[in-house]
Formats: sequence, C-alpha cells, structure tokens
Amino acid sequence: MNNKNKWSRRRFSKAVISAQLLLASGALTLPLACAKTKKSESDSALDSSQQETLKFAMDEIIPANEKMPSASDIGSVTYVLNILEKLPDLSPLFQSLTDKIEVYSLQNSNSIFSDLNKEARINLLVNFEQTEPELFKVLKDFTYESYYTSEKVYELIKYEPYPTGTLGPKMEPFDEKLLNRVKETPSMYTKI
Repeated sequence: MNNKNKWSRRRFSKAVISAQLLLASGALTLPLACAKTKKSESDSALDSSQQETLKFAMDEIIPANEKMPSASDIGSVTYVLNILEKLPDLSPLFQSLTDKIEVYSLQNSNSIFSDLNKEARINLLVNFEQTEPELFKVLKDFTYESYYTSEKVYELIKYEPYPTGTLGPKMEPFDEKLLNRVKETPSMYTKI
C-alpha cells in the first residue's frame, strides 16, 4: 500500500470534519439529496459487496416499521454514492468503513454481514461503535443525513421544509386568553 492510499489519523479526521462541515452547512443537502442517478458498478466508489454491507448497516440504524420505510428504502445508499461522486476523497473512508464491518463479521461469526440475522447485525454494530467510534459516527451521521433530507420522509412525517431566507410557515395568531390563569396566580417569590 502506497502512502497516498494509507489513512493516518490526521487524514481520517480531516476527511470526517470536512464532510461534517459540508453536511452541516447544507452545501451537500439539496443537490445530493435530490439526485436520483444510478451508476454502474465500475463507475461507483463502492463495489456491490460494499454497497450491500452499507445497505444492511444503514437499515439497522434506521429499520423499517409499519409507518416508516428503512434507510435503504428511501435511497440512502444512492445518496452516499452521489456524495462520493462529488467528493471522491471520501471514497477510501467509506471503503474502509464497509470493509471493517465485514472483517468484524467474519472474525466474530465466520459469515458476511448481510448473511447475519438482524440480532447478530445489531450486536456487531454495537461492538463496532465501541471499538471504531469514528467510523461508526460516519455511518450514523450519513444514515441520518440521507434519511432526514429525503422528500419521501418529509411527506411521511408531515414536515414542510422552508429554506433559509423565506418566511416559513404561517402561524396562527397567539391567543392572549391562554395566559389568564398565569396572570391571575399570585406571585410565588418574595420581592426584594
């Protein structure tokens, strides 16, 4: 492995902080959350087995239930692939993340991550979070970012996004009568 591909703690921290700053600033949210392009595997930053690992890991962080879809159901893996296309310096980070999950899985169960049952995958991710907290944080943050910027999720939770600089939702006028009980209650403090 040459030095260019080797991850130092400093390079890892710089990549994570850069990604988090871009995500927090909203620079990645709109263009990438809305992208719906599909890539061939040869064009993708992650191969099919890495994408499968990412899919199952994201689905254990945000699983489906009777009311809400799982992370992969709303396109979280595609969301990450779109980010990796725009920020290729993050590709080794996600390759390392998925590869380490697979190594943990093979070491602990002699099976690939996607073949484990739900309980075993959750237990493995709990252990992964404790032993690889920086990598797990990347997985968790990108899972949440991809999920809660999805228009599908917005509709399901009845969220109406209002971009910065807009007036936002129309609020009902405040009813002053709601304060009458508080105004009529005697003071519970001593004036000095």
